[in-house]
Amino acid sequence: MSFKDIVGQERAIKILKKSLKENKISSSYIFVGSEGTGKKLTAIEFTKTVNCLNPNKSSEACGDCQSCNEISKQCSPDLKIIEPIKSSIKIEQIREMRKEIGLKPFKNKKKMYIIDKAEKMTLEASNCLLKTIEEPPYYAIIILICSRIDPILPTIVSRCQIVNFGLISSYKTKEFLLNKNNNLEKEKAEIISKLAQGSIGNALKLLSDKEYFIRREEVLNYLSAISPGKYGDDIFAKVEKMVSEVDRIEGILEMIRLWYRDILIIKNTGNQKYIANCDKLEILGKKSQIYSQKMLIDILDYLEQVEEYLMKNVNKRLILERLYIKMVGVEYCLK
Repeated sequence: MSFKDIVGQERAIKILKKSLKENKISSSYIFVGSEGTGKKLTAIEFTKTVNCLNPNKSSEACGDCQSCNEISKQCSPDLKIIEPIKSSIKIEQIREMRKEIGLKPFKNKKKMYIIDKAEKMTLEASNCLLKTIEEPPYYAIIILICSRIDPILPTIVSRCQIVNFGLISSYKTKEFLLNKNNNLEKEKAEIISKLAQGSIGNALKLLSDKEYFIRREEVLNYLSAISPGKYGDDIFAKVEKMVSEVDRIEGILEMIRLWYRDILIIKNTGNQKYIANCDKLEILGKKSQIYSQKMLIDILDYLEQVEEYLMKNVNKRLILERLYIKMVGVEYCLK
């Protein structure tokens, strides 16, 4: 693995390589961008390059020295990766980090601390981290990885160099998948690259999940049968199918979100370039003619709220019942 193996993040890597070349490395960074866009891989590669015993002229790690090998395997005594425990990063984890960071590197040039999913730090953990970021030791670098920067304390953000990671184009995602899998059909690679929504990580998950496309076909067939204003007395019984898949609720909700997003795009622009469900264009076109823009926006707005409801452990059946009511437009029919 090297910087050149990280797909679609040329701008972020250029910033880091420039800081390495000019010896202007910050003591703390925030790598921000959607899940699966290469933030953690880049953080590991950056850690290797900072500590490499034989870096090349392009400011890249050699990949062969002892330091590079230990960091690649994440077994270096001078690399610490902090991740959420039961959905949050707690103050105890940051306190432990503060104890360790007081000691100089064991064998490398720099001690590196990577805080993954940093937006999940508790307020107490964030305030504890702030003390270190305000007065970092010269031999340590802290990298916060997050998908959203707004949950991070502004006082932390102001003291970090921000490196943005953009979404990866479906073309680059498709090329990556085809290069990685010789037996993968181009048509399937095309569909996966669109469904991945700019995330190589998502694309690899979809590729490895053998049941995903079976579940997707069932969900999309279910959605295809739904039309606004058409429902019977068994309206709540029809939620049973989704409730029976409740252990996969997040994946199903994402399928539903992309479905109605696609319909809205076609309705507003007619442009097929950004359609995720690119194998369902005919039925999406028909649906765009019978759903109003107001209904589509209402459904998509509610789906955004659902994520918050799930975090608060709101009854899943109630969430899905209300979602179905919105998908068939009951609220509009009763006006």
